[in-house]
Amino acid sequence: MVRSFLLLLVLSLQVLSDEAAPLREALKKQAAHKSVVATFRQTKKVPALTDDIKTMGKLWLIPGKAFRWEFGMPVRQTIIYNGSEVLMIDEVKKTGERLSPDDRSVKPLFLTLGMGKDASFDEMLKVFSITSTNEAKGRFNATFSPKQRSIKKIIKSLLMQVNLEASFVERIGWTQRDGTETMTEFFTPELNILIPSSTFSIEESAYQWEK
Repeated sequence: MVRSFLLLLVLSLQVLSDEAAPLREALKKQAAHKSVVATFRQTKKVPALTDDIKTMGKLWLIPGKAFRWEFGMPVRQTIIYNGSEVLMIDEVKKTGERLSPDDRSVKPLFLTLGMGKDASFDEMLKVFSITSTNEAKGRFNATFSPKQRSIKKIIKSLLMQVNLEASFVERIGWTQRDGTETMTEFFTPELNILIPSSTFSIEESAYQWEK
C-alpha cells in the first residue's frame, strides 16, 4: 500500500513537471533576450495593515549579466548588479551597501529576475515543488511550494506567471509564513533594445558606504 502510494506521488509530480514545460521553455527564451526594460508595480498585503502597500518601479535587465532595479516613484531605493557585486542604495538617506550575489537578502530578487543558477527551471525544482499549473489566454501560471525546511520557515508558496508570446515572467508572487503576500507585476516590456552600460554604474562618491 505504501509503495503504491509513493509510486502514485512520484507519477503525479512527474505529470506536474511535464505540464510546466511551457514555463521551462519561456524561461529559456527569456534568458536569450539581449535586454529587457519594464515598469513594474509591487503590491504587498500585510496582515496587520488594512490597506495594501502599492509601489511603482522600473527595471533594466541584461539577462544573466546585469540589472538595475529602481523602487518607488520618486526613487527611494536602487539595486544594481553589475556582474560582480550588488549595490544596495538608499536614495533617501544617500547610503549604500555592497553585497555578494550569493547574499541571502538578494536571493528573492535574483530569482524574480531569473538571475543566477538557482533561477534556472531545473535548479528551481531542486528547491521548490510544483503544486499546480494552468494556462489561459496566452498566460501560463505555476504555483510552487518549498522543499527545504529552512525555506519553509519563511516562504509558504511562490507563484509565477509568464506571457507565452513575449516569453517573459510578468507576475511573480510570494506568500510568507507570517501571512504577508507580495506580488510584483511587470507591464509590457521593451525587449532587445540598447541599454547604455552607464545604467549599471553610479557616482559612488555621492553616497556613504557601509564598511
